[in-house]
Amino acid sequence: MAGVALVLALTGCAAEESAVVPEPPRAGNVLDAAGVLSADQEQDLNALVEERNDSTDAARVAVLTVQDTHGPIEDYAREVATAWGVGEGGADNGVLIVAATGERELRIETADRVRESFSDGEAEDVVEEVLAPAFADQRYAEGLLEATDQIYRYAQGQQPPHEPVNWALVGSVAGGVGVLGGSMIWWAVADSRRRARIAEEEIRSAQEHDPDLQLSEEQRRAYRKYRCSHRGDDAVTSPAVWLPLYLAHPHLYSGASSNGSSGGGSSFGSGGGFTGGGASGSY
Repeated sequence: MAGVALVLALTGCAAEESAVVPEPPRAGNVLDAAGVLSADQEQDLNALVEERNDSTDAARVAVLTVQDTHGPIEDYAREVATAWGVGEGGADNGVLIVAATGERELRIETADRVRESFSDGEAEDVVEEVLAPAFADQRYAEGLLEATDQIYRYAQGQQPPHEPVNWALVGSVAGGVGVLGGSMIWWAVADSRRRARIAEEEIRSAQEHDPDLQLSEEQRRAYRKYRCSHRGDDAVTSPAVWLPLYLAHPHLYSGASSNGSSGGGSSFGSGGGFTGGGASGSY
């Protein structure tokens, strides 16, 4: 038996199961594998990331929630950020937020160049002062929204607001009231929700005309994302026409970038430069 134990130890069979790097989100910049966000909350977080990506090249943020990393969260975050290509190729401006809810661990992984404007110390502040308190209170969406906002602010050479943003208010304010200097963020979230409603109405209308047309929940999300990202005259506005195109070319018809760059609000552009920068914490 001692010999068997030795063999198991040497081959790693007795070690804890290794975590598998998940596939990047097929639509958007958020993968909520832990299931802590509602559909609206995930949509709001995506809207914030896309609005910031459209307005600055200083950073490209992606978000991942998982139950467990089955090992050091630092190693896991670095592997995921590299595998996903977070950031723009050659720019080293990617940032990945990882929350392991089963292990109650948090990580902000930063690429080398973005660390020049968003330091490891500032990443630690975001983890300890924003993410950890919010996650401890199960305010997952609020924490991720605030952390994402602060990361972009730091990366642009700005300072975050002294008082935390009331994201529930941002979601409910009407008329462009200036929360967070806030009309731009409120507009991005409100516009994303309006576009999602339009997409849902297009799906409903298409299914009325063709009762055999069935979309899975993943396909519905991909269509909503596509319609939010494609608004011109060349956009496919019929789900019946869109579905076979999506099945044949999911990357082109899910709202993701079609050329590997991080255009169109995407944070995935073959980025790299993840050598251990950032900060970790727990809650």
